[in-house]
Amino acid sequence: MNIFCFTRPVPLFRPNALLSTPAGARAHREYDTVDFKRLTDLVLVPGHGVYLGEGPPLNEASWYLLDEQRGEVGAFMAHIAKAVEIVKEHDRSLLLFSGGKTRVEAGAYSEAQGYWAAADRMGWLTKDVYRRVATEEFARDSYENVVFSIARFHEITGNYPDRITVVGFDFKKERFLDLHLRALRYPKIRFNYVGINPPGDSAPLLKAERRDAYDLFAKDLYGCLGKLAEKRAARNPFMANHGYARSCPELSGFFDYCPANPTAVYDGPLPWLN
Repeated sequence: MNIFCFTRPVPLFRPNALLSTPAGARAHREYDTVDFKRLTDLVLVPGHGVYLGEGPPLNEASWYLLDEQRGEVGAFMAHIAKAVEIVKEHDRSLLLFSGGKTRVEAGAYSEAQGYWAAADRMGWLTKDVYRRVATEEFARDSYENVVFSIARFHEITGNYPDRITVVGFDFKKERFLDLHLRALRYPKIRFNYVGINPPGDSAPLLKAERRDAYDLFAKDLYGCLGKLAEKRAARNPFMANHGYARSCPELSGFFDYCPANPTAVYDGPLPWLN
């Protein structure tokens, strides 16, 4: 930045940073203290588009979106709002926005960072929940949203979640219930899915979901092969690598599990089954 504009008696210009302050920026934060070891429940919002941190979050121009995501920003914000509402109602819950830096055109903004910033800009991260809303910034698909968020929950609390609530698109619900829980051997009785779809006819969305995700995971539970592996590679343009095997060493073998039979379920020990 040109320091001349600050020292000249009548500046020639004022940097944009001095003209306005984003609503989410705070010179002083008030927040309730949290005993993270007491937290038992994970509330998870999988990321989709990337909010770029400036402009109204309800305005599509404030997001990096794929063409097929046009018209879905309202649903993204509804997911965020519902998740914050759940965390407000349950003082032993931790909300994680999950999603990595998946789009090179969006720059080094992660989906998770964008969701957190959108919630903050809307004024939803009030003092009672501020310290119980965090991010998981490496997931590249829905399976990783779940398993990486479980690991992130452990990083923050030292525990694995007793219960998980996912807030996402309703047309994706069966993918989580039928396939991801099976791959994780996570008990269905301890899992809840809150589904919120974009307005309009969901039939085309369901058809695309079956073709592009459900049917692929049904044949490849851990996303190790073919189109699912290609999607993961494409969604990691900045070559980021998670460190969850180090922070959750009991899961190190699980993270690398890619069986010869792609529908074979991992049969090793899992800490959420203890």
